[in-house]
Order: sequence, then structure tokens, then C-alpha cells
Amino acid sequence: MSKVILDKNDMASFISGILNDYITSTERENQDQILNRKGLAEYFHVSPNSIDDWVNLGMPYALLGKTKRFSTKSALKWVHEHEVTKPTKKRPIRIVNE
Repeated sequence: MSKVILDKNDMASFISGILNDYITSTERENQDQILNRKGLAEYFHVSPNSIDDWVNLGMPYALLGKTKRFSTKSALKWVHEHEVTKPTKKRPIRIVNE
């Protein structure tokens, strides 16, 4: 196994580079993107048929000619508005008098 030894300046540059890469990728992810059906499916890690189902449920899209385009910010907002919390089943408390 090889070892790399960095002095303070090299270490600072290395860490700065990692942080800049992270910040750049985070900013890119937070930017609004306009995607087609397949691109939005990849963005959400679902099938394109799921996107069709969501459109039928009211997910917003823009129609450019005959092609649907989706704003990632609008799609995320729509998904968050449709979040559901599953209610927990509570068992009734049984009090036993001894």
C-alpha cells in the first residue's frame, strides 16, 4: 500500500478542491431543470410509466408542440404536496382491575 504525505498547503488545496466540487454539484442539483418524460423518470428514479400516472393525477407540465416538458422544481413541489403519512394502528389499552 502506498502513502501520500501532504504538507499543510497541499492538504488545504486538496480539501478546498473537494469542497468546491461538492458545492458545485449541490448547486447544480438545486437548479431548476426542464426535462422530458424519460429525463424526469431518471431524476426521480422511477419508470416513465410512473410519470404518466403522476401526470394523470395532476402533475404540472408544459406542452411544447406535442412534447411534454417538466420543471424539476414544479415536479418536486407537486410530489411534496402529495406526500402521505401512513397512520399508525394503535391498539386499545386494556385496563385490568385486580
